[in-house]
Amino acid sequence: MAAVSRTDSWDAAWTLTADTHRKRLSDNIFDAYPFLDFMFKNGNVETESGGRIIREDLLYGTNTAEFYSGYDVLSTSAVDGVTAAFYNWRYAAVPITINQEEEMQNRRREDAVSLLLAKTEQSMLSLRDQINASLFSSQSGKSCLGLQDIVADSSGTTLAGINATNETWWENKRDTTSTDFDSVSSNIYAGPELMGTLFNNSSEGNETPNYLVSTLTFYGQYEKILESTGYTRFQANQGTPGLNAQNATFRGIPFTYDRDCPSGHLYMLNTRYLKLKIMEGQNFAKSPFRHNTNQLARVAFITVGLQLITNNRRRQGVLTALT
Repeated sequence: MAAVSRTDSWDAAWTLTADTHRKRLSDNIFDAYPFLDFMFKNGNVETESGGRIIREDLLYGTNTAEFYSGYDVLSTSAVDGVTAAFYNWRYAAVPITINQEEEMQNRRREDAVSLLLAKTEQSMLSLRDQINASLFSSQSGKSCLGLQDIVADSSGTTLAGINATNETWWENKRDTTSTDFDSVSSNIYAGPELMGTLFNNSSEGNETPNYLVSTLTFYGQYEKILESTGYTRFQANQGTPGLNAQNATFRGIPFTYDRDCPSGHLYMLNTRYLKLKIMEGQNFAKSPFRHNTNQLARVAFITVGLQLITNNRRRQGVLTALT
């Protein structure tokens, strides 16, 4: 319960019932969810009807092509080169709990925010907060996979049943060099220089990263670099009015930050090959309210079945040791 200095106790029921106020619930606890929002808004969330596991078929080897003439003997050797990645579904839930006393008190004022709606919003935000944090973590217990699994800090990790030690084509790109992001040498900033190398290593032809996310610390340092003296002169020479690095980009990619991003990391992702799978019927669905047998209270759950997957790991990159 929040520390509010009054003579009455400000639990959920009193907060939404007792005094005159506008019908809104102001969030003062949850972080924003830039990565999760990006996945939903840019077509990177795919709904599946169910199934025990998620299977992604992969092509990793080439067949034999050769030039010939006349009666040359041609190779007929069979080539495998096709496999599959298997991902397990993961499930998350958050309760919505309300007792009879709260319901009765909440109905006393016509202008009161519905306690049920408020608790539903609170639970939904809690679930989104948990999922966004998991997407930047490594898998533990019954949680879903995160970027630390798919875009691993170290080589040779196993993902979706495929061991990258033996299958090097399943390695993501990384740079583990300890780097002071905004340090300068010969008028070149170390952070953007390292980002350029990672961008090139993660790219091939038109296949380039399209999402860049790091911590607030390095986002701020990148803003400082763009707003430094040299860049200011460049802007002035181009006749650009004012200077604003707030919506900064790197090679056309918006530089974003997420407060759940692990310290010292910067992820450069190609989301064409990175999907958040959602199970049909478990897409932040609300279960019916049920009464406990020995309490005048009701409980329901918001549930989601999900998994973060990739079908082309080598197009994902990470810097792991920024300072």
